[in-house]
Amino acid sequence: MARAAAPPLVAATALACSAALLVPRVADAAYREFRSPSGQLGCAFYSDAETPRFVRCDWDGAADRAVTLTEAGRGKRVRVTDSVRNPKAKILAYGRATSFGKLRCTSRRSGITCRNGKGHGFTVSVERQRVF
Repeated sequence: MARAAAPPLVAATALACSAALLVPRVADAAYREFRSPSGQLGCAFYSDAETPRFVRCDWDGAADRAVTLTEAGRGKRVRVTDSVRNPKAKILAYGRATSFGKLRCTSRRSGITCRNGKGHGFTVSVERQRVF
């Protein structure tokens, strides 16, 4: 004996519920972008339930390179396949700073410097990138 198909609403609800189980939780994720007033530097803070807080900055002409910093480690130069530079990101005015946990980034005409609570970090400009 053939089994009757579920009514469309029931089938759609079941599909939506099973799809919802496949989507990772992002409620614990945090992502905040900012950029230099010139727009040549772009940075983003990020963390989620599995990723400790970190900041990443890219620059105009970076050619798949970026600098990153976690709350506990030293600044690092990394290879990337994307960019955090967003022309619509909040502008971090020269002389101003923004924080994310124990990470603090300051914008100056000479570039953006990010430090963690241990004194490690990086300074990034189009011309030069220094990690410490």
